[in-house]
Amino acid sequence: MKKLTARQQQFLDFIREYIDKHSFPPSIREIQGHFDLRSTKGVKDHIDRLVACGYLKRVDGAARALEVVGSRYKGDDRVPLVGTVAAGLPILADENIEDYLPVPSGPPRTRGMFYLRVSGDSMVGAAILEGDLVLVRPQPFVEQGEIAVVRIGDEATVKRFFKFSDRIELHSENPKYDPIVCRRGDEEIRVIGRVAAVFRELE
Repeated sequence: MKKLTARQQQFLDFIREYIDKHSFPPSIREIQGHFDLRSTKGVKDHIDRLVACGYLKRVDGAARALEVVGSRYKGDDRVPLVGTVAAGLPILADENIEDYLPVPSGPPRTRGMFYLRVSGDSMVGAAILEGDLVLVRPQPFVEQGEIAVVRIGDEATVKRFFKFSDRIELHSENPKYDPIVCRRGDEEIRVIGRVAAVFRELE
């Protein structure tokens, strides 16, 4: 690798330290703010040089598309834990990232995925219990009967998803809960993603 200037080394050190702390790289704006630069052009010029010298690598399709060559974090090692989702009556899903957690095994492509912590007991028949973490793959559509995270207005819930010509039904896996039925003209409903895996801490 080519030797870096002092300024380039500062940029690389900041990016490496940021990744070590957060498990994901800083955005262009965050780098700009850290070095108090007037525009993003200077940031991009330094990044281009670090890429050309082999110290950084761009990750295609990622929002924060930088990877430090040789870093122990490869972009997909950890995914964010985003608030709580209800598995009983729907509650507001807090969109603040609480933490970054590893994916122990399973899906080889984790970019864009996230964890949600389950609240409630409506999905116990699908072995999704109170306090479990569901790993969600973002997608706007799911197949009939798949378990999905669905937003209803400003609230989110995890249920089996069924779409009919005149309505959408969200089914629990607990007989004490009736299906949630949404018809045209009701609150806006949107599929957030499909539940790909469930993780549970055992004492």
